[in-house]
Amino acid sequence: MSTRITTVSASAGPSVRSLLAELWAYRGLVWAFSARDLKVKYFQTIFGPLWVVLTPLITVGVMTFVFGLMIKVPSDDLPYLVFYLVAIVPWLAFIAVFSQTMTSLEAHGSLLSKIYFPRLVIGASYAVNGTIDFLVGFAAAVAAAAAYGILTVQFVLAMPVLLAIQMAWALGLGFLLAPWNAQYRDVKHVIPLVIQLYYFASPILYSVSVAPSWMKWMYAVNPLAVVVTAYRSLLNGHPLDWPALAWALVASFAVLAWGAVAFMRREQEMVDVL
Repeated sequence: MSTRITTVSASAGPSVRSLLAELWAYRGLVWAFSARDLKVKYFQTIFGPLWVVLTPLITVGVMTFVFGLMIKVPSDDLPYLVFYLVAIVPWLAFIAVFSQTMTSLEAHGSLLSKIYFPRLVIGASYAVNGTIDFLVGFAAAVAAAAAYGILTVQFVLAMPVLLAIQMAWALGLGFLLAPWNAQYRDVKHVIPLVIQLYYFASPILYSVSVAPSWMKWMYAVNPLAVVVTAYRSLLNGHPLDWPALAWALVASFAVLAWGAVAFMRREQEMVDVL
């Protein structure tokens, strides 16, 4: 039986290639963390994993009633149920992965001080769980679009790319902020306010088409806004903004690489802080 020897050195900075290799070597631990979190999340609940579907459906039901039936917000020629469902499902997956990754060092402080393993494993496990939750919600969106007769093949085929954008964006931001959250506890009080602002700055409750022309660039450089708008465009037949999609893909993975490297450079000193 072979024995793995891990050498931890503070002298050499991590590279993206070495990070990927280390994550692959510890892939079994990623699945173990993921399975643990899923069991904890749904343990001793009446509906169990059904909450993955119930949470977005209840949220979308409220949005449809308030903003669709009462205020009548423009919905880009989409049924309100579908219009909000294809926005809230990516948003919930994004915010879950981002928030959990940002607090990963603080939440696992006692474990990190006892044993070595790549701390990126924790964020990767959150990404696995977020992907599972997203796929269940996406299946509900597909079913709703099919029920209204507006489902397209492109909507399904584009999902992996759009999912990769939102997960890379969430993980990258979470990795960047995790060391700061561990060292300065003010961060976890400020971030909810920033998330709330980001929620309203993204086209979740409304369509980009209702925004003033001078604000359109803000949505074009916001990867999550690009993802939500792309989902809606793939269902209502509107043309995709290919430059914005290309930018979102490059920017999200650039932030992921930056966040992972920055996270690895500071993770060792965070053990003393925790």
